Amino acid sequence: MSGICKGVRMPTREQIQSTIESYIDAVGRHDLEATVAVFAEDAIQEDPIGSPPNIGHAAIREFFTRSFGAAFSTTLTGPLLITGDHAAVHFTINVETGGDPFIVRVIDLMRVNDEGLITEVRAIVD
Repeated sequence: MSGICKGVRMPTREQIQSTIESYIDAVGRHDLEATVAVFAEDAIQEDPIGSPPNIGHAAIREFFTRSFGAAFSTTLTGPLLITGDHAAVHFTINVETGGDPFIVRVIDLMRVNDEGLITEVRAIVD
């Protein structure tokens, strides 16, 4: 169930948290269908920020198809910061190298609609 803020339908904090947890879990399991399913049809994904955005399910599916070619897992590492329909989430991508671990730190800036689907992701990657 969504909430209303200043007359505009908004996702609840619980919806946003559930969507983001589902996203991080699906990406970490390399579950392409579950990953794409948390995005709105017309979602915009900019990963990393400054790169050409992937717009819509087909482009986002292609991005994750390429990404899932590498062996990695994901771990939610920080608190979810939520304001209105926006969230900032800190997680790590743990890349399997066969040797010392290679860890990529990520902060995703996300926007979630009142249906609990991601409409925008901008990734800050370190």
